[in-house]
Amino acid sequence: MEFFSDYRMFPKPSSPRVVTIGSFDGLHRGHQFLVGRARDLARSVGGELCVLTFEPHPARALAPDLSPPLLMPPRRKVRALYALGADRVLQQAFGKEFAAMEAAAFVSSVLREHLGAGWVVVGDDFTFGRDRAGRAEDLNRLGARAGLSVEIVPRLAVEGIGVSSTAVRSFLLQGNVGGAQLLLGRPYAIEGPVVTGFGRGRKIGFPTLNIATSAELLPAPGVYVCSVWDDSRRPALSAVANVGTSPTFGPGKLRVEAHLLGASGDWVGRSVALAFWERLRPEQVFGNVKALISQIGRDVERARAWFADHPQPVMLDPRDGIELSPSE
Repeated sequence: MEFFSDYRMFPKPSSPRVVTIGSFDGLHRGHQFLVGRARDLARSVGGELCVLTFEPHPARALAPDLSPPLLMPPRRKVRALYALGADRVLQQAFGKEFAAMEAAAFVSSVLREHLGAGWVVVGDDFTFGRDRAGRAEDLNRLGARAGLSVEIVPRLAVEGIGVSSTAVRSFLLQGNVGGAQLLLGRPYAIEGPVVTGFGRGRKIGFPTLNIATSAELLPAPGVYVCSVWDDSRRPALSAVANVGTSPTFGPGKLRVEAHLLGASGDWVGRSVALAFWERLRPEQVFGNVKALISQIGRDVERARAWFADHPQPVMLDPRDGIELSPSE
């Protein structure tokens, strides 16, 4: 798996090269369609697929106070791009110098000279160059001058909803993980190590994995049907998870706690991935611990019923959250 952070250090191509460009935050179905189209083109011309993305996200570099939370950390995005068929990934360092590059220079110097692109595949909302002045149609015009073939892919819609990272974030902030899954093509997943918690779950009969995730965006506080992975070579474990502050026990920090259905053991120190399938209810305050225990019992039964109706949920690689076929 090759990885580069500066276009000036990118190796010269030994075969025809197809380049696709984007921030690719979350790698939703629209991104997957775009990368898939570029991959198929690369295979048809006997060449390699190069994905050009950016770190930090351009919005974060240009307007840090206004930039949205990321759906996927950079390291996961790179792994996922390779899982989708990239031969090389350039995660270009995005700073003032790169942002100030004129559109024409981006095409001639970055794409043509250093990346050795023969074909470029972008979405119809693609922008580039200083002040994002270049549009997809400008890339078509400038690309022709530089000897590039440009393909502009229209934005994907699913069930009448335009697929975008913004729409995915909106669904997650509402707790609508089903809507996020529709646009992602897979359940939203986070990852992190299991750490020692307060031990409250064990005391009331529902031990939990306390996941210290670095995810920038969590679904709205509530109780969710989830799957837990600690190794992509083993099946996922069923779980019911709480995202919230445990208000019944007083004010606290936002935490992610997952109760495994039918599994036990000491998980502290393991790195796990957690995928969200369905929201059961919002987080709520209970008058006493007995009422909380009763509600958790009902949550567990509802989660068991969900898995009974979905006996073979999609398999994921916990490292990158991209769908795997059973044979993989």
